[in-house]
Amino acid sequence: MCAKNKSICSLCKIVAWCVALGGYFGPWISHPAAGLAWNAYDLFDIARLLPAIETGTLTVNLQALRLPLVGLAVWLPFITAPRWRWGAALLGVALAASTLPPYPEIIGSWQTPGWRVPFWWGCGAMLATVLSVLLARREGPWFLLAWTLLTGLPAYVTFLRLLPTLGALYAATVEPGWGFWLCGLGFLLLTSFTWLTAITTETQRLSSQPSGN
Repeated sequence: MCAKNKSICSLCKIVAWCVALGGYFGPWISHPAAGLAWNAYDLFDIARLLPAIETGTLTVNLQALRLPLVGLAVWLPFITAPRWRWGAALLGVALAASTLPPYPEIIGSWQTPGWRVPFWWGCGAMLATVLSVLLARREGPWFLLAWTLLTGLPAYVTFLRLLPTLGALYAATVEPGWGFWLCGLGFLLLTSFTWLTAITTETQRLSSQPSGN
């Protein structure tokens, strides 16, 4: 891939990353009252209190709602220039750290039922973000493609499963907000650009190999 095309592709990925992050913190619930138009980050804490979740009537992995943020945190060093990667990693670590339990719940959370999983997920996400600086040197597009799908799709499946229960809470039909669609668009673009990079890299690798006689 020539340097010009690589720069354009990197720019497209940065734009897609920003779109996904903006959508993640945008409203995932369409509601005229801003305080009730919750984003994916808020839904993790709010859904924990839903009667259907507390009683076990509905079993979902609420931690999946934080996965897009983890995915984007690890993604950041891969789409920045080498000299900016450690700075990008620090920003990524800050994003990953936001998935940790809040204060004062974080005190002793590593051994507290209900908060143990969020704590270790957050720590793992911060470690993965730091390690991504080293992985970014090797540019593994197929790894990034799998990572994008694994951190994007579960959140959408979980959210759609929560919609009927959220509708009962609102006592009205609940529709996905613009943040839901925008975040999905960002992840779709990241997936598309990464797939294109993977295919181009593989094609160039095969074409550079000497043909056998």
